[in-house]
Amino acid sequence: MNTLAQRIWNICKNHPWLFMTLTVAAQTWFTLNNRALWFSDEVRYANAYQNLVQNGDWMVLSLNGMPYPDKPPVYFWFLWLLDKLTPADMPTVFFLGAALSGLLFLFAAYALARTLGFDKDVSLAGVLILLTNLFLVGLFHYSRMDLLFTAFIIASCACFFRSLDTGARGFAWPVGGFAMAAVATLIKGPLGFIVPLLTLLIWALWRGQAKTLFTMRFLAGVGTLLGIMSLWILGVVMVQGPSFFLDTVIGQQVVQRATNTFHHKEPLRYYFIALPLAWLPWTLFPMALPGKKLFTKHLWSSILRERTQGNGRRSFLWCLFLGTFVLLSCLSGKVLIYILPMFPAMALLIAEPLLSLKERRGRRLWIVMACFCAVLGAGLFIGADFAPVQIPVRGLALSALVLVGAGALLYFRRNAGPQTNSLLLCLAVVLWIYPVGLLVAPSLEQTMSPKPQAELMKTYVAQGYTPMSFKTYPGIFTYYAGHNLYETGKWDKLLAHLKQNDKVVLAIRKRHWDEWKNRPVELFVVNSQIISGDTYLLVIKE
Repeated sequence: MNTLAQRIWNICKNHPWLFMTLTVAAQTWFTLNNRALWFSDEVRYANAYQNLVQNGDWMVLSLNGMPYPDKPPVYFWFLWLLDKLTPADMPTVFFLGAALSGLLFLFAAYALARTLGFDKDVSLAGVLILLTNLFLVGLFHYSRMDLLFTAFIIASCACFFRSLDTGARGFAWPVGGFAMAAVATLIKGPLGFIVPLLTLLIWALWRGQAKTLFTMRFLAGVGTLLGIMSLWILGVVMVQGPSFFLDTVIGQQVVQRATNTFHHKEPLRYYFIALPLAWLPWTLFPMALPGKKLFTKHLWSSILRERTQGNGRRSFLWCLFLGTFVLLSCLSGKVLIYILPMFPAMALLIAEPLLSLKERRGRRLWIVMACFCAVLGAGLFIGADFAPVQIPVRGLALSALVLVGAGALLYFRRNAGPQTNSLLLCLAVVLWIYPVGLLVAPSLEQTMSPKPQAELMKTYVAQGYTPMSFKTYPGIFTYYAGHNLYETGKWDKLLAHLKQNDKVVLAIRKRHWDEWKNRPVELFVVNSQIISGDTYLLVIKE
């Protein structure tokens, strides 16, 4: 590695928190309010936060005027804090929340690396791997709670690792781990404590320390978890009653989603396909490894020695990764975003061998990475004409050019070593985000956001029309329409409501409109919009 690259690496290594902060800022500052909120989560969470601020729905969120038990409230409290402490207002605060959640995710991953005992070089390499994962970087620009959720899960896992360290005594680490798990649970749901506790259990069994989990230190941690959760449960019961908590929150949102979900039901193989795609480009890393060593006695004996020798940090990462993967695969509801807790573990498992690759294998890796960038760029350029959208998408050619240029640079510098090329790839991703964030994403507003149709609905409401929707995703029009809608999925209720109101503006999917037999003759289609691949009609009754 040349002197300049080594100098830059050392600066980043010695000031990791500043490096992460500046890199996330460079990727996100220009996208904090340059596009509309997208279908479906962004607009729904915006309405939930709007109701928290305007109606005081602090303990049980509400969506479109109805209780919204899908999500606990802590992420929305986080948004409120940003709203109060910064000049950001809606919708800027939503994008600011996404960017800061991404930064806290990186902080937690780095803290996990240092807690496990990795040196600064490996820890920085792990962060760079995360910063060059295209799926993760894209989430820095999408308003939802999963990055913050994962940050607390990873922080909890770090505390649990330290709590089983033979040199650790006292209550701080186990209590801290359970407290972090409780906060994660109140950000999104039960996976917030299940993932770290499952990791802790597997790790303790592997290390032969299962008895430690029944000491007063860990019992105090369990009490902390239950105490924090009880405060929220008490608040829900006081606001909505015990039956709402038992039947809706526990029965519908937890048990049913885990065993026989009504939404996002996928087969067992889902994550076997989704994870490798989401982990690109680092899914290609095994191509640089000596495959024959996987079948040698030395490798497996060294893994077994970790059970009793050293701190076993690699084994802990495998426990986190494999335990989470098996758990998620067993759930009835499967969503791509659930894989995030595995990312720090995978990054650190890659980081150490990445820095120790021999010259020949390192060269092979960066040639493969260069080819990936070039092929992805060429795909964007050629595939733009075949994209399934009915509107012109600006900036695709420029974003494709950045990727092709990154591929050419990595190929030219293929012998520069992992540190230099990791920094170059990180820089390329930052540069790629600029045309994507400034041109591509805003131009997708007409097909990714319900804003145009919802704002048209708002004009009709101002003229005295009653807003309605039929068989649409709950709450997707409310934020931009500025009014709660009467939502139903029953034909008889739709007809009854139409009869009760002289003037109605109705959002309905085209396929339901086409299958509607004996439609009332006074209904007229005034607008059509393709939202996330589905055609929605705006219909009025005069």
